Amino acid sequence: MQAGATAVAVVDAAPEKLRGGNSSLTKSMRFSWRDSAHLARLLRTSDTGLVEELVAGRSEYANEQYLDDWLRVSGSQVNTALIASIIGRSASAITWMYESGQRWEPRKNPLPGDVPVVLEGGGQGLQDRNFEQFEQLGGRVFHDSALTDIEVTVDGMYHIKGVGPAFPATCAALVLASGGFEGNERMRERYLGESWRDVKLRGVPFNKGVPLMAAIAIGADKAGNWAKCHATPQGILLPNHMLPGQMQESHALARYAYPRGIVVNRNGLRFFDEAADYGNLTYVTLGQKILEQPGKVAFQIFDKAVLDADLLPKSYLEDPASVVAASIEDGARRLFIDVENLVETVRAHPRVGTPPYLFVPVVCGLTFTYGGLSVSPNAEVYGGGRPMIGLYAVGEIVGGLYDQGYPAGTGLTAGAVLGRAAGASAATYAMKIGELL
Repeated sequence: MQAGATAVAVVDAAPEKLRGGNSSLTKSMRFSWRDSAHLARLLRTSDTGLVEELVAGRSEYANEQYLDDWLRVSGSQVNTALIASIIGRSASAITWMYESGQRWEPRKNPLPGDVPVVLEGGGQGLQDRNFEQFEQLGGRVFHDSALTDIEVTVDGMYHIKGVGPAFPATCAALVLASGGFEGNERMRERYLGESWRDVKLRGVPFNKGVPLMAAIAIGADKAGNWAKCHATPQGILLPNHMLPGQMQESHALARYAYPRGIVVNRNGLRFFDEAADYGNLTYVTLGQKILEQPGKVAFQIFDKAVLDADLLPKSYLEDPASVVAASIEDGARRLFIDVENLVETVRAHPRVGTPPYLFVPVVCGLTFTYGGLSVSPNAEVYGGGRPMIGLYAVGEIVGGLYDQGYPAGTGLTAGAVLGRAAGASAATYAMKIGELL
């Protein structure tokens, strides 16, 4: 609507009280910045000391470094040109969001390498402000409306069918922002493998992959690694799925401080290099590997030095499944870890040495899938290698952004950049031939 469209609607499968999707459960966006003044503006502060403390000696986070981080972590089978385009527009997208009413605040207790600022109120605050502004601009939101099919009419319009008050409807331009197929057990088993069928979701359960497959059925091209996903180490008490409104509970279950200790499996063996990079660049790789371990569980172990320095989030110590042990042998026995192997593992690793020890059981939590649709830098969906007129895709439904790992905070940024582009393109196209929905 900022681009001039006069009739715009959001169609949401979730009920109104659970709107917001996976974005409502996060808080971080990774973006380029050339100097600390940009961060100060986002924080609406003139306190240079606060900003300098946040950036921890860094003078900038340039596009080149951002791209290097993304490609180094994600793997080689990605759309590099699309990623570079997103990164190049990330700073301006953040400015646009700020000018549109979004707000940021300093990150509390950051781990090394963390993005220094986060969304005020986290992802829940982000989505509350998004819906409020959208409706103030005159947009309509249809909840409890699950799309089942997309048809292309003889005159090039998109006819959408489904269950709920939004359907049926016909529109000149259609923007798909419906996530991946992480909420669909059968599709998880088919594309990710049998072990993923019953995995717990760190995200919401509403993303069933139906709009994704409906777009493919009308000729949209696939993109990305359909056999991989964003999965992270979570507390063992993670429920089967999370819901919008549970952002605090979601954050409390995150177990991303593992670079300060070691990670072992039930056999007492390390299976992952905890210090390979910053935790926010490797946490997805760890999450994926946990599902491959015996019992689909792992254990993060920290020693007295880490505990005394208060380097762990409070949620680690408050986790009722965590164990404080006077010795490695004691902790291993209490959690049914192979004692002999674990003693040898700890002896060979200098990061854990002085008792008492904190043992934290962790499981894999699936957030979203990587396989999706092929799009242009302007979010146009490709079909047969060419843009499909009037069809756009943004967010986790887009493929080609990730292959293996995931740099924290890139998903929301990609969604914002492509969403801004899709909105402008869809409005321009729709105004030429009629109303948008």
